Amino acid sequence: MLSPMSRDTATALLTVEVDASAPEWVELLPAGPEIAARDGRRWTLADPEAVVVAFEANRGPLAIDYEHAQAHRAPKGEEAPAAGWITSVEVRGGAVWGQVEWTERAAAMIAAREYRFLSPEFTHSKAGEILALAGAGLVNRPALVMTALSREQEPSMSLTAIAAALNLAADADEPAVLARIRAATEHRAALCQALDLDATDDPDADA
Repeated sequence: MLSPMSRDTATALLTVEVDASAPEWVELLPAGPEIAARDGRRWTLADPEAVVVAFEANRGPLAIDYEHAQAHRAPKGEEAPAAGWITSVEVRGGAVWGQVEWTERAAAMIAAREYRFLSPEFTHSKAGEILALAGAGLVNRPALVMTALSREQEPSMSLTAIAAALNLAADADEPAVLARIRAATEHRAALCQALDLDATDDPDADA
């Protein structure tokens, strides 16, 4: 059984070994099959390869905007400029990753850590099964636990050390480490809910 992990620890572990420049490849959807948002919403990603097929069938890049402006500002006739364009997607360890061509402005903002996360936009069935990507938005309060865009250039802990701390094999790759962290974070959230605790409380602490 996974031990509950504090939110600060999970965040720290999710922010290592990536430099402060705008990355060429970004995580667009975390590994499933169950995907839980911080606010309690849930979806399933049973077939990530189907998301890749849907992207390829679109025959064009998908926009990454600022704060989901395409969904909230564009319908009102307001400006919703692109921050980048998703040009290719692939599955890595059950997660969906995308290759991005960033605009000069967005790349500078990511490098300056003004934006650190992506929030995906996707279509899904009534049952919550994710069917296709619709784009993404640069945000600082992502609903999903995602790989950060810009992080410390000199990590204080190696991926091998993190894997060992999570009881994984020393040669565990980044997707495996992230999957274990997400599982521990979701376990903690479920335990807090079962014990009627606030998310900032420690469910393992003595009363």
